[in-house]
Formats: sequence, structure tokens, C-alpha cells
Amino acid sequence: MKFTPVYLIIFITFAIFLGGCVVGYQPMTSLERNAFKNARLDVYPQDVKSNLSQFKNEDIAWIGIIQESEFYEENSRYEIVLLLEHRYFDWKVDRTGSPNLLFPSTEGEGLFQTRWYLKKDADLEYFMNRFEPGNLGIVYATPDTVIDDVVLVSADYIRVIDKGFFRADQVYYIPEDAMDHQRKKYSPKPQN
Repeated sequence: MKFTPVYLIIFITFAIFLGGCVVGYQPMTSLERNAFKNARLDVYPQDVKSNLSQFKNEDIAWIGIIQESEFYEENSRYEIVLLLEHRYFDWKVDRTGSPNLLFPSTEGEGLFQTRWYLKKDADLEYFMNRFEPGNLGIVYATPDTVIDDVVLVSADYIRVIDKGFFRADQVYYIPEDAMDHQRKKYSPKPQN
């Protein structure tokens, strides 16, 4: 088939339409915008496990699916301890449907844990639903320590995304700067 000007115009229009359906991630609040602006998106849990001292003061942003959430009542606040399963993310949002969807990768680098605090007058039931296992967390933090292959991070900001606004089982994505981590993860163990 020969491309005539009409087909070319249709093709270009279709390409522009598809290109406009995926946009860069946009933080929701001014606090998140500030955290996002300062966070390194190219540091992953394996980097921290391999060299904690190098990344201990770095601001990072990690995406993870909440595996466990525990709430503790203290004198003047509530403490929430979150265990998340890290997922790679390309920091893009798909706007083709309603709602807009995030597609974190099916791959990641294991577990990480953080804490979050709420004032005593917070609506505890609301936050128990928000931080429920299966939801997605975008955690802006600094690495603190590694215990039993779990990276503990000190959170500066956490955005929680409900199950209906992301799909974590449809995209296989590994950033180029994390490919070595995956090779090490799946390489055969040396035999003694």
C-alpha cells in the first residue's frame, strides 16, 4: 500500500494520539513535589544492600506493594510500620483509560520497610484502609539499615495508591541501570 497524503495524515494523527496517552509521573501535593524533586530515582534496594554507607544520606523514591501494615498506639500519635515489596517503575502514567493507571513492573528487588506517624486525632480507620496490604506505596525516604536482606528506610513522604489505580502484573520492566542486579539475582550459585 502506498502512503498517500490522507493516509500519512491519519497515521501522524494516530501516532500523536498514542504518544499523548502516556505521560510522566506527576506528584499530587506540594510536599510530594518537593520530595520527588530531591529524590534519586536511580538507586535500588540492591545498591543499598551492597553499599549502605554510600547511600545512607541519599534521598530515594521507591515503589512497592504493601505486604504488611501494623499500627501501634503511642502517647501522642500512631506509628505505622509498613513492609513493602519493591517494584521497578518507569515513572510514567497511562492516561488511556479512566482512571489513569500506573504500571509498576512485575520485577523488583525484594522487601523494604518504613515507618509513618499519624497524629492522635487522625481518622485511624481511614488510614488502616489506605495502608492496607495490596495497595501501592510510593515511598520517599533515606536508607537507614539492612536487616536480614530487608532495607529499612526513614520515610519523608508516602503516597498510597489504591488497587484500582495500578496494575502490577502486566509490565515486565527492568531499568538499564538495574540489569546487573537481576543478573546477580538469577545467576547460578557457585558449587563447593
